[in-house]
Parts: sequence; C-alpha cells; structure tokens
Amino acid sequence: MPVAPVLSILGILVAAMGVLMLLPAGLALYYGEEDLFAHLAASLLTTALGALLHILSKSRSSERLHHKQAFAIVALGWFAAGFAGGVPYYFYAHLPRPFFADAPGALPVPQCPRNDANPASDFCSYVDCVFESTSGFTTTGATIVVSGLWKTPEKREGLPHGILFWRALTHWLGGMGIVLLGLAVFPLLGVGGMDLYRAEVPGPTSDKLTPRVTETAKLLWGLYAALTLAEVVLLLPRMDLFQATTHAFATMATGGFSTLGESVGGFHDPYVEYVVTLFMFLAGANFALHYLAFVRLRFSVFVKNSEFVTYTLIILASSIIAAISLTGYSGWDAEEAFRKAVFQVTSIVTTTGFVSTDFEKWLAPASTVSLAGFILLVVMFIGGSAGSTGGGPKVSRYILMAKAAWRELLLLIHPKAALSVRYEGRPVRESIIRATVGFFFLYFLAFAVGSMVVAAYGYDQITSITTSIATLGNIGPGYGNVGAMDNYSHFPAVVKSILIVLMIMGRLEVYTVLVLLVPEFWRR
Repeated sequence: MPVAPVLSILGILVAAMGVLMLLPAGLALYYGEEDLFAHLAASLLTTALGALLHILSKSRSSERLHHKQAFAIVALGWFAAGFAGGVPYYFYAHLPRPFFADAPGALPVPQCPRNDANPASDFCSYVDCVFESTSGFTTTGATIVVSGLWKTPEKREGLPHGILFWRALTHWLGGMGIVLLGLAVFPLLGVGGMDLYRAEVPGPTSDKLTPRVTETAKLLWGLYAALTLAEVVLLLPRMDLFQATTHAFATMATGGFSTLGESVGGFHDPYVEYVVTLFMFLAGANFALHYLAFVRLRFSVFVKNSEFVTYTLIILASSIIAAISLTGYSGWDAEEAFRKAVFQVTSIVTTTGFVSTDFEKWLAPASTVSLAGFILLVVMFIGGSAGSTGGGPKVSRYILMAKAAWRELLLLIHPKAALSVRYEGRPVRESIIRATVGFFFLYFLAFAVGSMVVAAYGYDQITSITTSIATLGNIGPGYGNVGAMDNYSHFPAVVKSILIVLMIMGRLEVYTVLVLLVPEFWRR
C-alpha cells in the first residue's frame, strides 16, 4: 500500500493541531500566566513538523485514496494526535518560563520526576503527557493529573487556564472526530472522504445526511457547535465563561475532563447538574436524529427510532432503580437521590465520566446502596447511541444481537423457516450481523487482555476490570484505584501505554486499529 498519501494527510492534521495550540496560548496571554511560552513553542514545533511531513510526502501522493489508506489515515491520525497533543504538557513541565513566571499563582518549573507539591510535575514523563492527550482526544477523560485541578471554581489553585483549556479542547475536537473535522475544513480530504467517514464515525452504520460527505461533516460539526454554545449559555448564570466553556466542551464530547478536582460535584449546584445531565443525554444520542429534529423540525424521529427509545429507557430505568436504592443515603431525600442517580447513570451510559458524587462508595459490600453501584458497573458495558460522541459498544449493536438471538431461538423451533432480522422496519444484511458478532468478540477480547495486563502488575480484580472497560469504553472513572475521586497516575508506563492503545481502539471501535496489524493490509 502506498504510504505517501497517508503521510501527506497526516502532516496536514498535525500542522492544523499545531495552529490550534495558539488558542490556549491566547488564553495564557489574557490571564497573564506562566504557560504561555510552552504553548507557543509547542505550536511552532508541531506546525513545523506537520508541514514538513506534508511537503516531503506531497510530491508522491497525487494518486486517489483507497479504502486501506483511509483506514490507515484514521487510525494513525489518532495516534499522531495523542503524541502531538502531549507536547504542550511536556513543554510546560520542562521548558523555562520567560513570560509571567512571577505572576500570582504561577507554578515554578518542576523538579522532575513527579512531585505532588508541584502539579506541573504531573507531566514530567512524556508517556503521561501522551496518556493525558490521548484520553482527551478519545474523550475518555481518564487523567494522570494528581493535584493540579482546582478546589473551587472561582480561584486558580493548580494548573493554569491555558493547560486546562487545552485538555477541554482536545475533548471537543475528538468528540466529533479529528478526521471528520478535516473533512469539514480541508477540501483535500474530500478525496476518498467516504472511506474516511466510514472508518471514523462511531456505530455499526454511518449514513450520510447529504450526498456529499464534506457537507455531511460540516452539518455535523455545525450542529455540534450549536449544541455546545447552547450549553455554555445555560451554564453562564452559575459560572464564568471559562468554566462554562470547558465543561460544555467536555459534556458535548462525552469526555469528562473538568477543571475541578471534584468534577461537576465541585459546583454544589443542582441546576448545573441538571443542565449537564441534559446535554450528556443529547450528546449520547445519534446526531443524525438531532439534525432531523432541530434543523428539519421532524421531532417525531425520536419516538420512531428504536435505538433512541431503548437508550432512553435504559437510562430512565437504571436511574429510577438506583435512586430507590440511594434514597436516604447520606441524608438524601427523593429529589437528591434521583438527581445523583440520573446524573451518574447518564454520565456512565454516555461514557462522559463526569462525577457529581463519589459513586465508588455505592459499591460497598453489604451496603443498602450496593445495587446502585452494581448498576453503574453494568452500564459501563453499554455505551451511547450509534452516531453519537459516546463510546462503548453502542445500544444499536445490543438491539441487533438481541434480535439475532431471538431469531436463533425461533429457528430451533422452526428449523426450515426463512427468518430475517429486521431493524427500523428493514431487513438487516447478514454481513452486518456477522460484523456485529465479530465486533463483540474483538471488543471483549481486548477488554479481557487489558484486564489481565493490569492484574499482572499487582492490581486487584475490580481495579483491573474497571480500568480496562473504562479506557476501552472511553468512560474514564471506574472502581478501585481508578474510582470517581482517583486517577491513573499510579500505573507504570507499560500499563499506561497499553491503556493508550485501548482508548484509541475503543474510540475507533476496534476494527480500524486491529486491521493495521494484518500483514495483508500493507500489501499492494
């Protein structure tokens, strides 16, 4: 397979990412904070390397993209994003600070290795920087930041605005997809665009909204931006523009990075929890439905879509059962129990990973709230809807598998019957059912391998299991040593590297990454 076209487009994506690093640099300049030079240097280096890669490969990349090159661009593009996106963090930990080094609240250049007294030292290791960056772009929300998140929304007590904004921006860019952004912005990527679109858009199907894939990408990104803006507006009465923007970015991307150590719970505001819950729910639904409802004004599509109805029922039923289990917990009344339950269930189902309370305590053995904790553990394996920004296996796949299993039961009774699996009133091709079965096998195989790798380094079973599903499912928090108020900093570099691969596999739904390991893929 010719790799020059792949490298050429990867160069464009990396260079574009370098230009986007000027946004947190502008924020550092506005607030007068010490991370300004790190963002400027990272932008210059990343843009230059991306441009050089594009220039060196362009002369040999005139041929049309084929589907194998599209898969390579998407998979390698996400790995490249993780490595490039880690540069601002690494530079912040290692470069001198010629600007605003003496500003109030400025952190000194850390003395590496990691030192909990200086949050900047969280980024001493480049593996940690790539982990944080990949977690952002894949909208996982698993963090290695130990003490750099703020204790209160009003006052900086850790990492500067620019670094925290870059974390949120990586979420927002990764939510709708880096390559999908390229399809909307760079006409060059329109060549072979449908293959790129199919390789990246999450879910078992990726129907275009318009005949041209570039127009589809622009529509999706426009709708994504509009919903993000709507959430910012609704959050502004209770927080400043910086907090509203970073949390809206993380919500609509179903990412979960917060500027606060207590996540959304740090605001101690029921209004904020309800607003974030609403937009997590919207972000976990199929954006094609949002387009038809909010742009074409066909709101009936929600009740007619079996995946959306099932997705809604899962969240409602799980929330109600969890709320009943939580009533009276910590003195909560029925409203607070429901609010905490529906927030956490929606957060986990949509794979956002925001936290409004320490839900790890809900899994305590012999506890009256253990049912609520078990429900969260179960819904970690479900995920959002196809065509959403959520991760996980997706609700539509479970519907297909349930229908296929029911057909097999009927065939045991009527062996000669000609039965087909129907979805949304239409028969489903056997190739889609085979692909779905293959996906579940590979997904749970990756989950099992990830769990065994973590366990091999001495971690307990609940930590090993939830670490694997929380990264593969792009959820973020789990139980045990990666609980709601914990982080991933304690893992050795080898485990973090495996988890990086799991995050990308989960974001691209396994096949797009594993196909690169097949020798036949690289042959002409």
